[in-house]
Amino acid sequence: MYKQISIYIVLLLALVALTFFLTTYYIDSQTNQSKNNQNLNIFQAEDINLKLNFFGSDFDITLKSKMINGLSDSKILTIYNPIINLKNSEIEVEIISENSELNYGTEELFIPSKINFKGVYLNKPFSGEADQMNFYFLENRISFNKSLMLIFDEKLYKGQNIEINTKDKSIIGTDKISVNKINDSKNAKNL
Repeated sequence: MYKQISIYIVLLLALVALTFFLTTYYIDSQTNQSKNNQNLNIFQAEDINLKLNFFGSDFDITLKSKMINGLSDSKILTIYNPIINLKNSEIEVEIISENSELNYGTEELFIPSKINFKGVYLNKPFSGEADQMNFYFLENRISFNKSLMLIFDEKLYKGQNIEINTKDKSIIGTDKISVNKINDSKNAKNL
């Protein structure tokens, strides 16, 4: 009889240990799943029209997009097919691209793909395209990290790696820049 009681006690202890192990495993797996789910919370909005104003910038920014999304714990929003309007007292420009990223933590707008733009500067129209653009609103600075082509006042401006200070209206740096009159027959053929 003592032998049977000993076997039952050992089996009961084994059952308790197995239950404890399975419960601990289940709780750990649920905790890991909830942590993974917290990291995957995605903010998503469709057909958006935002008006942005950064304290350090003198630009009014309007952003239209078919879709904006981002992770809930991130300060970066991915913007798809944006139409971005930048405006201040001297310039108004509309920028169109496939996608862009708005980092509202550092107040930067990054456009990694080709952009087309058009606008008015001092009541004169301009248009152009660039391969990549980064607008630093706090620093009032725009950088075109690859090539830039701009048509303004019957001149064609081309350059690479150009940085512009929007407050001082000056070029901070560039690798190459060229200016040609558009009316030249040689330049007209190249366009």
